[in-house]
Amino acid sequence: MSASFYEPTGLNRWWLGILMGIVFPMVFFLLYFLFRFNGPSFERYLQILVQSGKIIHVLSLSVLFNLAPFLYFVRTNRFKSGKGVLSVTILFVLILFVLKFYL
Repeated sequence: MSASFYEPTGLNRWWLGILMGIVFPMVFFLLYFLFRFNGPSFERYLQILVQSGKIIHVLSLSVLFNLAPFLYFVRTNRFKSGKGVLSVTILFVLILFVLKFYL
């Protein structure tokens, strides 16, 4: 069998892509909180983002970080995991699009 037909099966799971697609934006959102806002509590941080109208911007940036696991999965022929990350990313973008008009 040639290398072009080789498909690694260890990390090639749809649910793994969904998990990574959820975890990566959450980690970035928390890191943004830790490095950008030292003083306030997490609840106050969310209030500041909502009041200033920047919550959509920060969430959009968070979702952008799904690009890293997506590219990793695609370049290593783990397409099921890549589909999971892409599915969650599309869902996040649709939610952000709706929130953009209601916040």
